[in-house]
Amino acid sequence: MLWRIGVIGGFLSAALTDRTPSRRTNRAHASRIQRLYPLTRSLTLSHDMDEVVYTLERHFVEAFGLPLAILLSEGDQLAIRFCSPTLALDQSDFATALMAVQFGRRVGRGTADLPDSQSSFVPLSTWQGPVGAIGFKGNSDQQWIASGEWPVVENFANQAALAVLRARLGEQAQRAAALSHADKLQRALLNSISHNVRTPLASIIGALSALQENECAHTLNEWTRRELVDTARAEAERLNHLLTNLLDMSRLDAGVLPVRLDPCDVEDVIGAALEQLGGPTRQRSIQVDTTRDLPFVQMDFVLVVQVLVNLLDNALKYSPENSLVAIRAQVSGQELEISVLDDGEGIPERNLRSVFEKFNRGDRTGETGGIGLGLSICKGLVEAHNGRIWAQRRDPNGTTITFTIPCR
Repeated sequence: MLWRIGVIGGFLSAALTDRTPSRRTNRAHASRIQRLYPLTRSLTLSHDMDEVVYTLERHFVEAFGLPLAILLSEGDQLAIRFCSPTLALDQSDFATALMAVQFGRRVGRGTADLPDSQSSFVPLSTWQGPVGAIGFKGNSDQQWIASGEWPVVENFANQAALAVLRARLGEQAQRAAALSHADKLQRALLNSISHNVRTPLASIIGALSALQENECAHTLNEWTRRELVDTARAEAERLNHLLTNLLDMSRLDAGVLPVRLDPCDVEDVIGAALEQLGGPTRQRSIQVDTTRDLPFVQMDFVLVVQVLVNLLDNALKYSPENSLVAIRAQVSGQELEISVLDDGEGIPERNLRSVFEKFNRGDRTGETGGIGLGLSICKGLVEAHNGRIWAQRRDPNGTTITFTIPCR
């Protein structure tokens, strides 16, 4: 009998101990940590705002079973960044959310502020100030948060606020880096243009001034006159080529470069590029090697001619005057493959990948008059055709640049 009394007493003692405030507090604290841990772990792996919002919504629904609205601050206003499909917010809900942000505490149903509201919003507060609010609505007591759950909700909001702030700071850092990069590119562009525009303009003005000053005196012989005219024309073509590249690059960057696909004869494209280059091609030996029975290929004739012009212009500039420049065209698999080869010094291995970047001139100085846009434009025009372009070193020296266009 005594042992039964002892067992019953032990059970009663354990039950009483379990109901003590300290035990209940500890168990509630452990439950809160257990529910917040998955959220904290997931938020540390979220790098941008979209990932943060998705993580918050998923964990909130799992933890509380209620649809969620996430409103983020934009100046003095709040904008919906996410709202569960089953949740419809009206103007009164926005007023509730804005009041929660302004007061820095929970506002709405179950509080002293707007207790008759069907919604309740908790501010997302950080050391830099509020970044928004999270909220939810319910039409019945069964679809609401128990009073003992509110500390968990507020801790949830604190974690959410820090994640939103971190994502915003990351976005600001990316924008700052992009602006800094754009500013450097703009300075490089302006400096390069100022030099490369002035040089041909000065040559053109000098040639025309010499012709004008000596027109009446007839002191220039025919050979000198022809040389001055040829110089002015060559520099004008150089200036036109520069401006064409700038226009093409601006259109590529803006995504407004139209590609008109028509069946084209590859040999006609090569001939048009040689004709467009004019003088330089007549002074150099350019070998054209194409396989027999090349098919007509769907391409934009003008744009592909521009690619070849840029590649040939580089090959002629960066190779000795008496060296060979070659164009080769063949079909490889389902692609038309066109290569331009030269016997120059060649592009260093370390620059083969970066050579297609804007304003990249590798280790070369400004003696050739380029601004480092030609190959970047080629890349953009080729990719607009869903093609590929790459550079290779030749053995023992020289460069081969190859691009492909799908044979549709």
